[in-house]
Formats: sequence, C-alpha cells, structure tokens
Amino acid sequence: MSIRRLITVCMTLFFFWVAEQASAELLGCLLKGIVGDVKARQQWPNPYPACDKATVWSPLRTMTTNGWRRQNMLGEFHFDQVTGQLNEAGRLKVRWILTECPRQHRLIYVHNGKDAAETQARLAAVQAYAGESAPQDVPPILVSTIADEGWPADQIEQIGRKYREKMPDPQLPKKQAATEGVDN
Repeated sequence: MSIRRLITVCMTLFFFWVAEQASAELLGCLLKGIVGDVKARQQWPNPYPACDKATVWSPLRTMTTNGWRRQNMLGEFHFDQVTGQLNEAGRLKVRWILTECPRQHRLIYVHNGKDAAETQARLAAVQAYAGESAPQDVPPILVSTIADEGWPADQIEQIGRKYREKMPDPQLPKKQAATEGVDN
C-alpha cells in the first residue's frame, strides 16, 4: 500500500470519526432541546408567571394608586375662598379619610394653590383639622398637582333639588277590569 493511499484512508477514517462525533453532539443537543421543551410544556405556566404577573399588575397598581390619590384629594372646593380654611365639605372629606378609608390608602392630598403661600395655608388648615380629629393617627399630607376636577357641593345640591322638583308624583297603574286579564 502506498503512502498516499494510507494517508487517504487515515484521513477518511478521521473525517468519519469527526462527523460521527459532530452528529452525536448535534443529535444530543437536539434531543436535549426536545426534552427541555417537553418538560417546559408540562410545567406551563409555572416557569413564566412571575414576569407575566408583574407585567399585568404594574399598570393596575398605577391606576389604583392614581384613583386613591384623586379620591383623597382636597381641591379648591374644599376650602373657603376668603379664609383658606377647610369648609364643611373639606372637613367631611378629611374625616372620611381618617375613619373610613382603608388604612393602606390613608394619605391626604391637597391640590396646590395659585401660589406657594396658598398651598402652605391649605396644608396648615388640613394638618390642624386632622390633628384635632385624630391626634394620634394623622396620615401623611401631601401636595398633589393632578387636575382638580369637580363642582362645588352647593351647585350639585341645586341640580339634585331641581331634578326632584320636576319629578312626577308616583302613581299606581290603573286597575283593569277582571275580564280583561282572563284568557279564553
């Protein structure tokens, strides 16, 4: 046998051995991937919920926080325009926050005034009333810049009164004759 043939046979055997090793690794990786996919499908959805839950709950938490912030906000209609003190609606709202609002949402937000002095006067009025109402359990009082939407309570009361004034008196239906209700 010539050297050339011997080298060719050795090289061929070497390439077959390398190809066999490569195909065995490729087959091993393929089988490992299939087994991993099957196991993941069997465990579904357990490997994934932490990220998914965080993604879903994040905007809901933000909306809930913003809703409570708006609910617990004292706007311009809660303060007397002349003195800057809390009016009856403002005192009722602070009392509701202190007594009925869920404990984890007991924050009082005060809408900022036209200037810093008005905002500070509002904060001082709320702090004083909250201190009188619940001296040992005053929640944080924060300034809020979200839009102050709402109507004065007397305007809402006027709308309600006009609605009730225009409402017709209740009437029972007219009594039908006994023969009309009987099927023949």
